[in-house]
Amino acid sequence: MSNAGTVKIGKYEVGRLWLAPMAGYTDIAFRELCKGCGAGFTVTEMVSVRGLVYGSEATSELMRVSPVESPSCVQLFGSEPDDFARAASLVQSDIIDVNMGCPMPKIVKNGDGSALLRDPKRAGRIIAALADATDKPITVKTRLGFGNGDDCAGELIERVTEAGASAVTVHGRYAEQRYSGVSDVAKAEALAKSARIPVIYSGDANAENTERLLKVFSAVMIGRAALGNPAVFTGGVCDPFETTRRHVRLLSQYFDERYTVNQARKFFVHYFKGVAGGKALRAAVNVASSVAQVYAALDKGINPC
Repeated sequence: MSNAGTVKIGKYEVGRLWLAPMAGYTDIAFRELCKGCGAGFTVTEMVSVRGLVYGSEATSELMRVSPVESPSCVQLFGSEPDDFARAASLVQSDIIDVNMGCPMPKIVKNGDGSALLRDPKRAGRIIAALADATDKPITVKTRLGFGNGDDCAGELIERVTEAGASAVTVHGRYAEQRYSGVSDVAKAEALAKSARIPVIYSGDANAENTERLLKVFSAVMIGRAALGNPAVFTGGVCDPFETTRRHVRLLSQYFDERYTVNQARKFFVHYFKGVAGGKALRAAVNVASSVAQVYAALDKGINPC
């Protein structure tokens, strides 16, 4: 997988194995870690265009990118074309991705995310507004449709293509499925064959199926499979102790101690799943209140005696 080649997104050439944006996980530290482990492209967590336009501090935090993320990409969400046009000049990344696939109710109820699958004309207007406001390449992330069997992604893809999108990522589930069931590769493949822009695949991608997916799609996004093994991008298996130390160092570089410890707790569940002594190590990290205590738990995990 390390020689998966590249795909062109606008004027940029990027690797074909991407880290999928995941809310609460793919902060700047984890993205930098994954880039170092072979990820060809990374995308920030979702950023509200409305929060961006109105100067939300939390929004600015989400938009931070690492020097190693080149070209960098910020993912925006919203539903008002004018908000996107106003936000374009505030985005400092090289590429802008627009989320039209998030299935979470708090996003959908505002007409954002996967709600745009029900309004492909508005989706096209959003991309057109962005394209008029910036010369950055614009990509879109979406799903097969909203409800099961409602295969409306094809129209959305055509609309955003006409409006100026450079590529689209398709998650092989319907919005109403959220993350349950099995991702439908065949339906995503049909969309890829009919699209006039590169189609990136998302949904249940892992070390076992990535090579096959790369024969069909322009690129592949890997999400949950990377949480416990950032080396998945090169087909390897990471050492959990070495990887967690690198991860904690990066977290400490970008964030305060409280956030670093909380993220360590969240990720140790993935890093040490099935590892001998992992349960005791996770328990020790769960009661840690400082980075020093996290490192101490790691040291004890390596040398339990």
